[in-house]
Amino acid sequence: MGRPRSFDEQHLLDVAEDLFWSRGYERTSIELIAERSGVANGSLYSAYGSKLGLFLKTFERYCDQRVELVENVIADHAGSFEEAVVNYLDKIVRDCTSGAERRGCLMLNSIGELAARFPDVVVVASRTIERMENVVAARVAESVATGEIDLAEDRINPLGAHVVMVSQGLIQLSRVGVSAARLQTLVETSGRLSALLRVA
Repeated sequence: MGRPRSFDEQHLLDVAEDLFWSRGYERTSIELIAERSGVANGSLYSAYGSKLGLFLKTFERYCDQRVELVENVIADHAGSFEEAVVNYLDKIVRDCTSGAERRGCLMLNSIGELAARFPDVVVVASRTIERMENVVAARVAESVATGEIDLAEDRINPLGAHVVMVSQGLIQLSRVGVSAARLQTLVETSGRLSALLRVA
């Protein structure tokens, strides 16, 4: 069993996530994380081995939270499937446009910056995307089983993947400055497209 942390790990990971997300991996140093978090350099290296080790711990936590978000706004939504999708995409747009700093998504940003150098980033991101798609697909399957929507079985997983793909596209568009109004129009269009895709 490893030694217990001598610091508040959740606070540390909050600080590290904010820095990695805002500045990127390369422009974020262990020294800066130590300064902002109040955790000594030596403690960080002892706990995580390297900056990459700390990043991967932060990255996995962030990705788990993204899956939880999809579960909360899709799987647990009490309305129709269509309403659940719009609720999810609305949430994405609100998150993307809530601050002046359009920093996108840590997962998508990190794929672009680090995928060619660090295979573990690709592994975590791919697993996360698959988990999100599975959550949406399970909601589709539930709606098919109850008779809410009419969809061939072999189109359930593609529809789940489509919804996740749209959410990621909205994030990227927000990052290049597309207005909240324009993003909301795309949400409404995607809701109608989801209906068209539900043809058995």
